[in-house]
Amino acid sequence: MRSRLSKAIVADRKCACTRSGRGALAGGLAILALVLLRVGECSAAEAESPAEPPPIPFKDWKWEGAIGPVVSVSPDYSGASTRKTSLTPGFYLRYGRLTVSNTGGFVTRRNNDDIFRGLGLDLKRDDRLRFNVALRIDNGRKSADTRGLEGVEDVRRTLRARFSATWQIDPAWKLGSGLSVDLLNRGGGSVVDLGLSHDRRWGTSTTWTLSAVASAGDARYMRSWYGIDAPASAASGRALYVPGAGLRDVGFGTGWRTEIGQDWIVLWGGSVGRLLGPAARSPLTNSARQWGTSVGVARRF
Repeated sequence: MRSRLSKAIVADRKCACTRSGRGALAGGLAILALVLLRVGECSAAEAESPAEPPPIPFKDWKWEGAIGPVVSVSPDYSGASTRKTSLTPGFYLRYGRLTVSNTGGFVTRRNNDDIFRGLGLDLKRDDRLRFNVALRIDNGRKSADTRGLEGVEDVRRTLRARFSATWQIDPAWKLGSGLSVDLLNRGGGSVVDLGLSHDRRWGTSTTWTLSAVASAGDARYMRSWYGIDAPASAASGRALYVPGAGLRDVGFGTGWRTEIGQDWIVLWGGSVGRLLGPAARSPLTNSARQWGTSVGVARRF
């Protein structure tokens, strides 16, 4: 009797530790965000608040952009243990407050901003705050064309809107957050993210960036990308899985950008991350550890 009671107590303690670990992770992220906000408030209070520059008249808007190839290595899908190599003709165009891009990092000479994929519009901008909305096509996922997902239901293509806010804490540090939603209500759900990045100049032509980001999805998003319904379970042989809302992943990235003359840039980036919560527990997840890398060259104009 005492042996059975001891085993029950040990099992209960393990469950409590697991729950406390998850709670600590979520709490830690929240505390990190609050600390960063407080630091930014103090920095802003100490420095003289710069006046917001007047908006550029429409007649003075000009075209600028960059174009070039990008080679990347990434997981076959989120949670895969296998990887694919792809070649993408990357591009970035800006006309005043409007931007359109299919990649990141292709900054122009006059703007050294974060680049959001899709068609973007700066709603508000000054030396410290930037509010942006971007529309992009989410191609979803065709399971028949993806290694390891045979028999799993496809994720439908849809149109997404991403609302983002970026706070320039000081010249080197930025805090950003975003909300991505499925505008066509095709089961894509919603995703939120919070990230911190640091830029450092190495000489006159090279910039190094270090970043960290955490993201979470609602139940609909998690079911589409990580869930397995009854028909998919029967077709694929995997266990039925209906996830709820929760953290999706945390990741850390680094990148280098080098200017070559006035018109060319060379880019390299790498990232490592880990799936969390419902995403990590999915039967579709063969590896919770994820990594990727990319390199590109672009001609700016």
